[in-house]
Amino acid sequence: MSERNLKQDLIALAIGAFVVFLTTALLTYHANDKVEPLISPLNHLYQADVVQYPQSTFVQNMCGPLGATTADLLFSLFGFGACYLVGSLGVLVVALLRRVEVDSPAIRIGGWAVSCVGVCTCLALTIPLATPGPVYGSGGMLGAMTHTALTGSFATTGGLIIGLSMFFGGMMLATDYMLIGITTTALKYIVKTFDFLLVSTTRFLWQHRPTGLPRRRGKVLDVIDVDDLSAFESATPDTLSVRISGRDEVVVEEDAELDAFDHFDEVDEVIEVDVVDEEEEVVVAPRRRRQRKKLPRPHFKIRRKQSQKQPPVAAGSPEESERAHLMSSLEKASVSAEQFAGYEMPSQQLLDTRVAIDYDAQEKQIRKNAKTLEKTFDEFGFDVKVVDVETGPVIAQYEVALAAGLRLSKISGLADDLAIALRVPSVRIVAPIPGKNTVGIEVPNAEQQLVRMREVIEDANGISAKMNIPIFLGKDVAGNSLTVDLTKMPHLLIAGRTGSGKSVCLHTIIASILMARKPDDVRLLMIDPKMVELSIYSQLPHLMHPVVTDMKKAEAILAWAVEKMEERYRLLALTKVRHVTSFNELGEEEIRKRLGPKIAQMDEVPTHMPFIVIIADELADLMMTAGKDVEQHIIRLAQKSRAVGIHLILATQKPTVDVITGLIKSNLPARLAFQVASHMDSRVVLDEGGAEKLLGNGDMLFLWPGTSTVIRGQGTFLADDEIQSLVDQCSQVEQEFEHELVNLKVDQENDLDPRTLRKRDELYESAIEVVLREGRGSCSLLQRALGIGYGRAARLVDYMAEDGIVGDHNGSSAREVLLTMEEWDALQNASEVTTDEEMEDAELMIEYDSEQIDEDFDDAEWGEAEDDDDLEWEEQEDEETVSISIQSSLIANADDDAEDWADELDSEYNE
Repeated sequence: MSERNLKQDLIALAIGAFVVFLTTALLTYHANDKVEPLISPLNHLYQADVVQYPQSTFVQNMCGPLGATTADLLFSLFGFGACYLVGSLGVLVVALLRRVEVDSPAIRIGGWAVSCVGVCTCLALTIPLATPGPVYGSGGMLGAMTHTALTGSFATTGGLIIGLSMFFGGMMLATDYMLIGITTTALKYIVKTFDFLLVSTTRFLWQHRPTGLPRRRGKVLDVIDVDDLSAFESATPDTLSVRISGRDEVVVEEDAELDAFDHFDEVDEVIEVDVVDEEEEVVVAPRRRRQRKKLPRPHFKIRRKQSQKQPPVAAGSPEESERAHLMSSLEKASVSAEQFAGYEMPSQQLLDTRVAIDYDAQEKQIRKNAKTLEKTFDEFGFDVKVVDVETGPVIAQYEVALAAGLRLSKISGLADDLAIALRVPSVRIVAPIPGKNTVGIEVPNAEQQLVRMREVIEDANGISAKMNIPIFLGKDVAGNSLTVDLTKMPHLLIAGRTGSGKSVCLHTIIASILMARKPDDVRLLMIDPKMVELSIYSQLPHLMHPVVTDMKKAEAILAWAVEKMEERYRLLALTKVRHVTSFNELGEEEIRKRLGPKIAQMDEVPTHMPFIVIIADELADLMMTAGKDVEQHIIRLAQKSRAVGIHLILATQKPTVDVITGLIKSNLPARLAFQVASHMDSRVVLDEGGAEKLLGNGDMLFLWPGTSTVIRGQGTFLADDEIQSLVDQCSQVEQEFEHELVNLKVDQENDLDPRTLRKRDELYESAIEVVLREGRGSCSLLQRALGIGYGRAARLVDYMAEDGIVGDHNGSSAREVLLTMEEWDALQNASEVTTDEEMEDAELMIEYDSEQIDEDFDDAEWGEAEDDDDLEWEEQEDEETVSISIQSSLIANADDDAEDWADELDSEYNE
């Protein structure tokens, strides 16, 4: 029982007792029992037939004279249909105890009465002579009347058709289509029972077949090598039974008796192999095909995504199943195929299957909520009707139609009132539903279900195969699969408070990439300030660099990504293509042709550029550590990196304006919001409210780029054991990190190098000189001396405190200066010397020409390198650093010693 109701329980108890009384009276009925005359006016309608059945003085009915009279009255009026009447009352008792709410009771009672007439009519037409006792026949007086009326015009067959139509039509009205579900379930069990009996009988007959039947003598094949299977080409498993003897021979016997059982469709002729002696006879028993248990299907009228039904199991190996169709787009040319030659795509078997759903209980709750909604709107004086319901794994959307003249704004303000009436945490109103003239009311389901990645992959099989980087986010309120292409977004911002499902969503995105793409198609860069959230992926071959936990190194990696973006753009411009996918489709020969004869000789020119996905688990910590530099890198990548295949996924649990700045948000149009703390946080992420009313645990709002429509859905859930199994499967090949990233140097911002100081503020050096000259650290001093505002002056003083130039805050007094002017000048001179030495080293390197190289390596064949034009030196815009690039064409024909010398020369310069 869902709730207590004493009045309803007492009514059910009374009707139940009456049902027991009627059942006992009917079972112990005797036609000769003395029947008391009925009171007026019933005595004119019915009188006992004392001529046909003389009444005895002793009543044999177990319920006494009243039971005998009641049983005689029911059998006389309805015949055997009295059993249907009593059974209907029993069903009513069960419905009352289970708190089944009956809408339109008049229609239900009328339908039940029509079905009673249909039952009595069918009994009178099919078995007219059978009678429980009275002379009116098997259908009683009611059946006799309809029998006479129908047979005169429609004959027996026509009358039977009308009677059956009345019965089924009345049952549909009385049970609201429940009869269809009951009939379907009964037929399923009948089919299963018949299938079980058929297979059992077949197996029994096969095992107990006569042993004296004529058998064909099989031929003996010598044991052959595994690599030589030509001897088995003529053998087919459908007509052969195999036995392996204890010695080195294989006996293949042709069995003609299996043909006798070919007409059984549900039986597979599976060959059983046993190790036996030579003289023992082998019995091959067919086994029934194992089938996966199907989940119950919904049978009510509420709309639900068809994919929520259990899909049929595909036959064959996993490679031949729908998993193969999903991965069909992975067969692309890649220069790094040899690098990951042993990599195998993970199977769907590593993921958990979907959970069974109790659709009947869900239907009852949805119908109850629909009535409550209409009743609540009526109490507020609004004429609103529920016209449709779409159910999802966690949320059900009730589509309501408004009466003419009713303002939409009046409905939108009733969210909290509806939540109280429905007894749910929150209600979200979508006014109106996009593309319709109705309003959607999203209400949490009483029983929420998990969305497994395996079912999302199965539901989105045909869609995801056409995507470059499919992401299986979850399902929407209608149960449709939320599968998106990361390259179309092309970046994603995820926000949500602790425990709302943000980290699980990151795991889902990473697992989606692992399930759909190989390491030579997608490479990953992970930034994990928490140090434990993404550490489970440290062995993935997709990684270009170990999981980054140092935020200073993270800033350097983002800077490298910006440089890589510019490098890829230059390569796309040279090859005259607009996107990295177009570049990968060219092939090595076409790329060399477009680059020209000189550049085409370079071995370092890539012929396949994988997608690069940068995942940052906590943007707030990254912004607090590196600040302006990180923001600039993120903005540049978000603005330009789409065409070159570099994509950002940024997550934060602090969606505030100082973390998600205006520039970042404007360049990340795709946003995913889980439950947040306040309405303001929701507006920061989605530019509208609603995320603060989410349920948590994966409940999310997704803003698709280029639109203002927010989609509500339930995120995919991945258990820890699923993630571990997936990582173990993908980590079977050796990792290959990017050497540039591994050897990447991190800028130390706490030193007093002039270049580092200028990164903080252009006036920082001038401010230090002012403070050292005056001997006190004061914001007002910097304001007057540099002509800046208070905020900037205070920030400069804080920088000095961090660098140890001034002391801590000292109340209203100025800060103490810890560094003298002489010490500052010494630090500046040391930095200038270091810079001059670097420039001198660079100039010395530039002075190397082909003649000096020939003196050191006389045996090396340098081809056309004697011309100075073949040494390509690229001088950057920043005059402080010089980048030297020795093209691979310079040493195309050199021996191994020349290559080692070039590597040594490059490493010495880097040091």
